[in-house]
Amino acid sequence: MARNYLITSALTLKETDFNDTNFKIRPQNENISEPFHIRFIESLSPCELDLNGKYVSLAPFDVIMMSSNNPVTLKSLAAPANLRVFSECLHAPTPLNMVIVGDNPMVHDLMNAGEHELHYIVYRHQADQIKHSYFDLLAELERQDLNDVFLNYQREMSAGLLLTELLRNHEQTISISDSDFPGTDIHHASADTQSGLIFNYLVLHNQDATLHGTAEHFGYNKNYFSRLCQNLFNKSFSEQLAFIRIELAKRMLALSNKTIEEISVELGYKNISSFFALFKRAVDMTPNDYRANHGYRRT
Repeated sequence: MARNYLITSALTLKETDFNDTNFKIRPQNENISEPFHIRFIESLSPCELDLNGKYVSLAPFDVIMMSSNNPVTLKSLAAPANLRVFSECLHAPTPLNMVIVGDNPMVHDLMNAGEHELHYIVYRHQADQIKHSYFDLLAELERQDLNDVFLNYQREMSAGLLLTELLRNHEQTISISDSDFPGTDIHHASADTQSGLIFNYLVLHNQDATLHGTAEHFGYNKNYFSRLCQNLFNKSFSEQLAFIRIELAKRMLALSNKTIEEISVELGYKNISSFFALFKRAVDMTPNDYRANHGYRRT
């Protein structure tokens, strides 16, 4: 199901938004698995959203892929948000699942995590128009009579092509810092999910995270986990933690009225001067200058 929204305050997406035509037209005796609900949100304008309590900033044609049929609340934090929302209800066996999902580690990890909690992946830096064209095609097919099995098949395959395009060059387009990856066991997860889960853990424990403690949390020895971080992030553990702290500082400077000292303490810096020096070295401007240029909640 495809819908366009211009959000000026808040919007709640519900389970009834999902298109279940794919299920209804199948024979009664066919072996159908449990449905899996997935949403795609495409931004059509620059916007800043509160996604169930988590901040996400989107540029035109950025895409959010999310699982769960639970209600999702989107709240525009600044200017009105112009979004296009696509809801799909997938079932196996279908050409989409057999051809696409089996080869897409991100969708596979989302499906394995189930739908009890909302998880999502944010894709950025969409230099081409291919994804946008697939969304246009899906929107046009949704306007047709999907009781026509040929049209419904085309819609299903178009969704699969969209998933393959999201998978292509995903190392450069996934925003790990904005995504909420599923699961807790990273031993058999895809590299993208491993990166996301480690990133999410470091965000939650940024103040006191250590290499030993983080490795122990994920069930690895310290030396192996250090090499894993280097392979996943192309940074050492300490460099990745420092990067996360700076990213969190940028968000707090832009989205809150906390003082520089409060932000410094909250991020685990021992004194405000070291925070100033590290922030200026990483961002090439002071925290005060960053807030002046990027903050929209000004006192």
